[in-house]
Amino acid sequence: MRRLQRRHLGLILSGLGLLAIACWLILRALHWLPYGSPNWADVEARARALCQQHNLPYPPPHRRVVIHKRARKLQLFSGQTLLAEYPIALSARPEGAKQREGDRKVPEGHYFICEKHPSRRFYLFLGLSYPSLADAERGVRQGLIDSHQAQAIRRAIQSGRCPPWNTPLGGAIGLHGGGTWRDWTLGCIALNDADIEILYLLLQIGDPVSIEP
Repeated sequence: MRRLQRRHLGLILSGLGLLAIACWLILRALHWLPYGSPNWADVEARARALCQQHNLPYPPPHRRVVIHKRARKLQLFSGQTLLAEYPIALSARPEGAKQREGDRKVPEGHYFICEKHPSRRFYLFLGLSYPSLADAERGVRQGLIDSHQAQAIRRAIQSGRCPPWNTPLGGAIGLHGGGTWRDWTLGCIALNDADIEILYLLLQIGDPVSIEP
């Protein structure tokens, strides 16, 4: 009888352990669990190895990013040298360029890194300079923003700052972690956490980012 009771107890404990793991995985997939801090020594070691692999100094010069939406990939360049290529996830409606707040589309065009900060929900965040000058001009033509809002965007872009993110064009678009297992963002570009660590370490404010269809 005691042996049977111990066996039942073991099964119950095993079941609870599996349930706890399943709950953790679900919460992480839904991005409801806060992230910890990266192991920056490990990230730097990986970044240095990446540069050595391509006979480049660390940090690599002339950094730029090219994102191919249809192919779901991000390419990191140093000048004309392709340093790395990473898979990405987009929004549930990735076709076509972002037009306005709430359309859940990913922008297309030429931008730059304008902000960097850790994120409790998305691990690491690299903000992009959307809306750009071209986006602002389009917004005026379509009657989405007025000339004062367009001028505010223009001043921010020309000074290398993030443009206003509270206009009808939308904003707060960036590169962040969270995984690439499905298209799930609201307009941002998501990467696997190990990949966003490399980008966060190497990319600096002002580095160009091109987003292609």
